[in-house]
Amino acid sequence: MSKKRQMTYSYLNMNRVYYNAFFNRYYLNFNKTDEHYQRCCIYIKKLKEIWKNRDVVLLEGQEARLGVGNDILDGAKSIARILFCPVRNAFNKYDQILSAFDDINPDNLILVSLGPTATVLAYDLCKKGFQAIDMGHISEEYECFLRKETPLELKSMGHNITMKHPSNPDDPEYKKQIIRKIV
Repeated sequence: MSKKRQMTYSYLNMNRVYYNAFFNRYYLNFNKTDEHYQRCCIYIKKLKEIWKNRDVVLLEGQEARLGVGNDILDGAKSIARILFCPVRNAFNKYDQILSAFDDINPDNLILVSLGPTATVLAYDLCKKGFQAIDMGHISEEYECFLRKETPLELKSMGHNITMKHPSNPDDPEYKKQIIRKIV
């Protein structure tokens, strides 16, 4: 904002209240105080209500592994995964990604973690009758929250955190959840 503040302000109505768009960035971008940690506990509990007792389909990059190794998706009735391989330039295969949902029941909750493509895709999936949410880095944020730190070994994160290349999880439950790969 320091470099683009004036330009950004020119698009805003200063008499209107705008809400925080960091739906999935509730921990790392804030000071790690005890008070903030307690607010995160309440926020996470409310987040989990979104998928409680719902059949969930995750669309994610092949290295995202949302919910693997943590309990962020606990409460979901079932979890299925559609993986996008490779993890970059998802928009180049947008039509193929969108058509991957042609045979998915619209009663499923769709959680998308696929970079900038996720926001547009969530919108188009909603137009097709799905409830779809751009989840971004919610699982990684959750793991950092649990550890009260930032290093992660099994996941690939955004540009602001340096990571080792993620290992391949051997979790048979994870492998069973994969219903499709988009190559």
